[in-house]
Amino acid sequence: MLQLIKRCPEYTLDYKEYCQELYDNKVVYFRPSNPDTIDEDWFSRTKSWYEKKEKGLVEGQSPSFHYWAVDDGKFIGEFQLRTEFTEKVLKEIGSIGYAVRVSEWGKGYGTKMLRLGLALAKEHGMEKVLFTINDKNTTSIHVCEKLGGKLEDIIKAYNEVEGEHMLRRYWICL
Repeated sequence: MLQLIKRCPEYTLDYKEYCQELYDNKVVYFRPSNPDTIDEDWFSRTKSWYEKKEKGLVEGQSPSFHYWAVDDGKFIGEFQLRTEFTEKVLKEIGSIGYAVRVSEWGKGYGTKMLRLGLALAKEHGMEKVLFTINDKNTTSIHVCEKLGGKLEDIIKAYNEVEGEHMLRRYWICL
């Protein structure tokens, strides 16, 4: 059964494999950690930074919670929840970021992760969440709309990885 769990050291090498799959397949809609930076000490090196993010102590960033998706002990992907609507959240990254490892695509994990993530957002006291989805990312558009996403608008956007692109902004009321 799929679960969203807090980051933990037991899955660090699995997380690295997931990151490598996304990098090897040139996935640009969601960029995880660079797999070259992940080693046996990575979890302990990054632990305090992630804790600061959860408390909203990283300057210029919304409080952010990071979960790993695991199904019967197998690492499936990751889910991020940002709980404040900062300018960056509203115009660039949205409230939610998620990705499924490439080898698990097409198995319904994106929808399952998102359902679990929406429940987490509600537990964090959120009444609605914002998705920002590259206009070419038809899979995420489909999943978002399937779970009740209402398109607000499509705006021009730019980031280093995707370049100039059109960005769809969807709201889901919880």
